[in-house]
Amino acid sequence: MSIVIYVLAGLSILLAVGGLTTNHPGTRLGSIVSIVFAILAIFLEEWWPLVNGFAVNWGLRLLGCDPDSRK
Repeated sequence: MSIVIYVLAGLSILLAVGGLTTNHPGTRLGSIVSIVFAILAIFLEEWWPLVNGFAVNWGLRLLGCDPDSRK
């Protein structure tokens, strides 16, 4: 199970690093949240930080921080 956690967290970090290169502050905030929760998942070797990171990013999208969200 730890291999799956490492792979998912690694993919999350890889995608989030791409989001750090944008000029939109909401995308940068979401990328930072993803990186922090992925590192936490690797450190703890648990799956729940990945789910919580997804939920926090979903909440940020509902708040309008996503550049594609409509108000």
